[in-house]
Amino acid sequence: MTNIINLTPHTINICNEDGTIVKSFESKGIARAKQTAEVVGNLDGVELVSMKFGEPEDLPEYAEGTYYVVSIITANAAKAVGRRVDDLLITADPMRDADGRIIGCKRFALV
Repeated sequence: MTNIINLTPHTINICNEDGTIVKSFESKGIARAKQTAEVVGNLDGVELVSMKFGEPEDLPEYAEGTYYVVSIITANAAKAVGRRVDDLLITADPMRDADGRIIGCKRFALV
């Protein structure tokens, strides 16, 4: 049996073509990439930083039959440190409501 664990901070909804939600994945924790901000300037009174992303945090090791939904930043951080990534899913093909707000996605993608 396949186990899909959502490690993003929000519920992931899978929608069909008409926008009907057919499956939801509640958040079960948050995996992130370490972030470091370096001040590089100022734009019209607003601080400007260069954001550096490091190794993933709170991302479980590979487990047969388990997939983890993560952000693309987290997936890329895992790949950069040499972690196996064929168990990491990102959302693909966002679905929006009439006001343009994202309500879900059509499917998952591998990185």
